[in-house]
Amino acid sequence: MDGVTNFRGIGGLSTVDGRTTAGGLLWRSGHLAGTSEVDRARLEALGIRTVVDLRAEDDIAADGTDVVPAGVEERSLPIPDYAGAGADIRAMIMRGDEAEMRAVWSDGRSAEIAVRGAVRMVTDPPRVAMFARVLDVVTAPGNWPLVWHCSAGKDRAGWVATALLSLLGVERDAVVAHYMESNRGSEDRVASLVASGFVTPTAMELMSPFVKVSEPAVAGQLDAIDNHWGGTEAMFRDGFGFSDRRIADLREQLLD
Repeated sequence: MDGVTNFRGIGGLSTVDGRTTAGGLLWRSGHLAGTSEVDRARLEALGIRTVVDLRAEDDIAADGTDVVPAGVEERSLPIPDYAGAGADIRAMIMRGDEAEMRAVWSDGRSAEIAVRGAVRMVTDPPRVAMFARVLDVVTAPGNWPLVWHCSAGKDRAGWVATALLSLLGVERDAVVAHYMESNRGSEDRVASLVASGFVTPTAMELMSPFVKVSEPAVAGQLDAIDNHWGGTEAMFRDGFGFSDRRIADLREQLLD
């Protein structure tokens, strides 16, 4: 994609029982506000039928509204941050004030905040309810091929992918690797921010847990699936309201 970051499918991943996730049906992405004419042609070529936008109002105000091909159904299922931390973090990053960041994020606190936020997606009841709505839409075959996205396509969109891949039985290392792919190109973006003088190298280090993904974040989510829910199937049943029949059907539809 020319004007879209972090666009990729969930197909081609190996499962613990020797199967492979099906390609061409489900895609994850950063926001689609910057799609070029060529990008929109690519979405048409993929046959995209539905776009699910997980952004809250403050995200859309900062990013812009999605620009998608005609005929694509757009579904807004916002995942807001009740504590306001997401908006506060974005605002602090945009100010680029090293002293302010050091006061709030030094001594590993930014990394702790990022991991804690990732785990709360798995365990916090209001967030679980919101992600249940998202997964209900994402896993409905009548909506496929489908793209879901948040702003950067790494945190909220990443948790949807992690939950779904875990349910399909993708090996843990492959789930982590898929999550970490969100860092592709991030080093260049980080370097350009420092080179432009927008932030100092120290400020960049302090904000890094919020602009890049980390293995501790996804590891915390995977551990929470087991420790909080008792496994992925239990999470989908008890947290997201999926029946055993729906789980079985989904595996048949999304595994080769």
